[in-house]
Amino acid sequence: MTQAHMTLVTAVIAVGFLTFVRMLPIWLSLLGTGLALREKLFLGWFGPRGLASILFTLIVMDEFDFPNEEELLACVSLTVALSVLLHGISATPLAKRIGIGETSK
Repeated sequence: MTQAHMTLVTAVIAVGFLTFVRMLPIWLSLLGTGLALREKLFLGWFGPRGLASILFTLIVMDEFDFPNEEELLACVSLTVALSVLLHGISATPLAKRIGIGETSK
């Protein structure tokens, strides 16, 4: 994979993966649970993520032949990198905002 595959389109797709593609299914799966919208969004934001995505992409690339595999790998890799960065930065402030980890006073 070269830097040639890291384009503006790749970045837009990665942000879409990081937000809507991951958050919508989690939000839908939580319908009927009685959780508040902000709690559903919190769980969607911090939901499944990580290096397993890259591994699964590599397995699919090995098993199947389809066009633009390098671009797909670039999108998935950038999504994971953004996830590490953005989730790391936002974990404490968002957890405090919804009251996770607060002690009783």
